[in-house]
Amino acid sequence: MMKVQVGDFILGPEEKEAINKVLDSGRISEGPNVKKFEDEWAKYIGTKYSVLFSSGTAAIMAGLTALKHLKNIKEGSKVITSPVTYIATANAIVKSNLQPVFVDIDKETFSILPEKIEEVLKNAKNPKEYSIILPVHLMGYPCDMEKINKIAEKYGLSTFEDSAQAHGSMYKGKKTGSLSLLSDFSFILRITFKRGKWGQ
Repeated sequence: MMKVQVGDFILGPEEKEAINKVLDSGRISEGPNVKKFEDEWAKYIGTKYSVLFSSGTAAIMAGLTALKHLKNIKEGSKVITSPVTYIATANAIVKSNLQPVFVDIDKETFSILPEKIEEVLKNAKNPKEYSIILPVHLMGYPCDMEKINKIAEKYGLSTFEDSAQAHGSMYKGKKTGSLSLLSDFSFILRITFKRGKWGQ
């Protein structure tokens, strides 16, 4: 039996040299490596743009704020999302002055169920209270974006993918994160030390 440690990682000489080069430059943010990463990540995902933030949570909040301005979304508007995910998804919705509405998931793939999204919207007293569908590609399992996007279009909603746990996951020949108006990813690294202490 192989034991897998959550948070363990190995840095080779090439990675250490790259890290030290950035540290020695005296500039750890907004430098040339940031722009290079943004360009390469956008190319990898298949999008036109990529913008780095301090965390996946910050990326969700920035995306929701952008949608509020771009789509003229009112404060307190409802965002359909998954109840089974990291708490950051719901927190970002609430901190953006929006209201999360949780929809059930598939018990095999942990993905939000499109038919449940449609059920919520169909039975809503006022579907115009809803503005965004925020599906979560949990543990690398892609949601059924074709159906979700059709529902969003039908009800005039925006789709925003939470791809924080789906780096490189594929859906019908395309990478998650490229299947909606915008998406977020997370590159938070947790380091586990032998003494049991951990840092972020």
